[in-house]
Amino acid sequence: MIKRALFFTVLSLLAASSFAQNIHHMYLFIDGTAVRTDHYEFFMKNFTLEAEGAGYTVTRTKDEAAYTLNFNVSANTIRNNYQYIAKISLLKNADGLEVTTLDFYYNYIEEAYEYTLALFQSITLYIPLYTTEELNAAQGRFDNWKNKWIYLRASFDYPISFYLLNDPALHSGALLDPDTNQFDPQDHKIMAMPGATVGLEFQFLNFMSLELNLQVSMGDTRDNLFINMAAGLELKFPIKFDNIALVPYGVFIYPLNVSTIFNEYPLFAFGGGIQLCARAGRYGAFFIDVNYTLSLSQAVMKNPYPDNRYNDPPEIHYDRSIIGIGVGYKFGLFDR
Repeated sequence: MIKRALFFTVLSLLAASSFAQNIHHMYLFIDGTAVRTDHYEFFMKNFTLEAEGAGYTVTRTKDEAAYTLNFNVSANTIRNNYQYIAKISLLKNADGLEVTTLDFYYNYIEEAYEYTLALFQSITLYIPLYTTEELNAAQGRFDNWKNKWIYLRASFDYPISFYLLNDPALHSGALLDPDTNQFDPQDHKIMAMPGATVGLEFQFLNFMSLELNLQVSMGDTRDNLFINMAAGLELKFPIKFDNIALVPYGVFIYPLNVSTIFNEYPLFAFGGGIQLCARAGRYGAFFIDVNYTLSLSQAVMKNPYPDNRYNDPPEIHYDRSIIGIGVGYKFGLFDR
């Protein structure tokens, strides 16, 4: 035990001198296997903590990093009074070359606590310092998710539609249904029904992109099962950070179908919104989308009870607007 501790102390000092140099912004992937779940979780957690503490960025996928720290814990079949052997290796991802490897013997996982730092520093001792070009290339691989020419977008939406009654004479009034002899109160209508959006986004400039999409939602003022369809055009202005992006945008919407309950329907709507995107791997991002759109003309609904003894208006006028909320994913194609 004394010899082993001395061996790791010497290696730790050598590694510390290497770590004193500039190793920030380097990317490392950590992977491994173990005969016991708690041993796997221990090495994965502690090597990740050591890597982050040393200035590495631990990536989610192998192709985002230049090197992989790999560990394999198995039962020890060599008769040296230790139950387990952890083989720890440093692999170069570009060609799979094993840069260095070492074996660590132990009986109980608690014994490994005092050696985790030394093991990590020893195995990463031979990672070379990046040149400026290599750093830029590595950063580019890490940033690929937000620098694609084309994005495929899909989201689940929950638009809240506001139909504000425009005729003051009808506010809190009622129409008589001659079939049931019941009064149908007329007032503002607020509809919250599910929907979805699929689209294609073109990022033609680093700070500007254009999205064409198809929007589907349910419901009109009298039928929750009606399917609304609309084409959308969004001009976006992404503001990019390391792992997130804020994307304010303007939107233009053209309805593709109109419920038969309307005599007139707005030809288009316009507004604005913002997306909060979070990196999800090298190629895409999850996002939350919030927007507001307004129709400049009115939605004019037919009187659903035209044949009654009251002098009801033949049409009911609404001002229409929508607050849209959505969650989705977009997948990027072709690096810019």
